[in-house]
Amino acid sequence: MCLFTRKYQCTMKSTLRLTEKEIQIKAPWGNIAGLSWGDPGNPPVILCHGKLDASSGFRPLVSRLPSCFFYVSIDLPGNGRSDHMPKGVRYTVIDLVPTIVKVMKHYKWEKFIYIGHSLGVPIGKLFNIAYPGHITRVVELDPIPAHHTWPCDRQGIHDWFHSYYSMYDEDKFHKFNGGPDTAPRYTYEKAQQMMMNTRGISKEASEHVLERCLIPAGDGLYRFTYDQRMKEVTVLPFSGDALRRIYTTTTTPTFGVIAKKIIDAGIYDPVPFVMDEKAWPHNNYRFKIVEGGHDVHIDDPECMAEDISKFLLEDLKAKL
Repeated sequence: MCLFTRKYQCTMKSTLRLTEKEIQIKAPWGNIAGLSWGDPGNPPVILCHGKLDASSGFRPLVSRLPSCFFYVSIDLPGNGRSDHMPKGVRYTVIDLVPTIVKVMKHYKWEKFIYIGHSLGVPIGKLFNIAYPGHITRVVELDPIPAHHTWPCDRQGIHDWFHSYYSMYDEDKFHKFNGGPDTAPRYTYEKAQQMMMNTRGISKEASEHVLERCLIPAGDGLYRFTYDQRMKEVTVLPFSGDALRRIYTTTTTPTFGVIAKKIIDAGIYDPVPFVMDEKAWPHNNYRFKIVEGGHDVHIDDPECMAEDISKFLLEDLKAKL
């Protein structure tokens, strides 16, 4: 049996048996919290969630991925158990990119694979542009925020500004910068139902996220740990054609998972290149459409785990 065959058979085993560990990484604005699975000596994979989410939301998917990688799933600033940004600071996609830099430098990685969901996708895309050569492969799980489009004219910029920067109004400013102590209190059941309704996920799926997003608030009630500013994370005002020119020219192999419900809602209509592999000139983009909604990777990881596993293993195969 050849070396690659033996290694490939080993790597197809899932991570179910691997120990989950809590991690903390120091950054200038505070601590970055998260979870890891696997042997730190294995090729690294960073997982980055969307807004108002947590690192534990990746657990159902990671448990079905190959065991020959070291998986690090982070809580973005203002999410899960990570510290919030200082008061008065806006959360923008660009300002979240340094989080990935800090993780990379903490582990002294030169190369790593990146898996992003929702907001985590544009964070990874901008990192890959600002710090080329570090990401070897990208998996994009329903990358809606990466493809928000605005008309590139005077009215479009006007509308974009007022859509994202109303937080400087007095009432919103105090609400958004109030901190967790001023957040509403809920019973666990109420908080869970709110998450299920808002995100359209099952009770079981919601429990993976809630474990890192709720803190006791007395009298048997809980508060969400989310930074309120995460509700309006600013993306850049690009048209669909501008995004095509920026994104499709990447030389990094990319695999997209697109949720059918989001396609049916017309969200991807302004960016047809997301479902057109021929639009990527380096012939390095593939995608899969899966049944379900935006958080299908939590609710139904089986529908994508095998495809993602094969894509990740291509990175190992290329190094043998």
